[in-house]
Amino acid sequence: MARLSKAVRDTTLAESRQRLLEAAANEFAGEGYVGANINRISLAAGFAKGTVYNYFPSKRDLMLALIDQVAGAHTEAVLQQADPEQSPARRLEGFFRAGFAFVEQHSAQARVIVNAVYGPDAEIRARVYQAYVRLFTLITQDIVNAGIARGDFQAMDADLVTALIMTVYLGSCSQLDPTGRIWLDPGQVAHFVLDGLCARAGSPNTA
Repeated sequence: MARLSKAVRDTTLAESRQRLLEAAANEFAGEGYVGANINRISLAAGFAKGTVYNYFPSKRDLMLALIDQVAGAHTEAVLQQADPEQSPARRLEGFFRAGFAFVEQHSAQARVIVNAVYGPDAEIRARVYQAYVRLFTLITQDIVNAGIARGDFQAMDADLVTALIMTVYLGSCSQLDPTGRIWLDPGQVAHFVLDGLCARAGSPNTA
């Protein structure tokens, strides 16, 4: 019975924490980190004022936890589409398609990440980059370096190319219409990037 009670309690705590994170995403997306209010987050999640502090020591800790959660889910969504059997060009297109789909399905969370990247808080920016390390590694190793090794892409600094790809990606993800949809087409964005990567004239090698 004690084990059951602990299991129920753990589940309840996890569900409450998740409700607070979802409410925080909407608050941070709408008001920014500085303007976000802990009491509004607690109330939006269906709790009394100050409940956030039962789960997170501070607003900053809440923000950092949200970044970690969003980055983890975002990265997993992209990795699931990164078929190692595909060509690097196809993987790049899959990266944009999966990434855009995630952003459209989680527009508030995506706005939090984009705002954090372009915001003035150095610690929060650093946390975003740290949280997305696996995504950077995927692009560098499985797309850029793999494409260079196959001769599909020009020989370039892979880290620099990855940074440029992520810049294009983040910029595209920031272009959300009022319904939360990205007005750019992921295939067109991918081919725009591939035009700069290809080692020879013509269409990229997608075989």
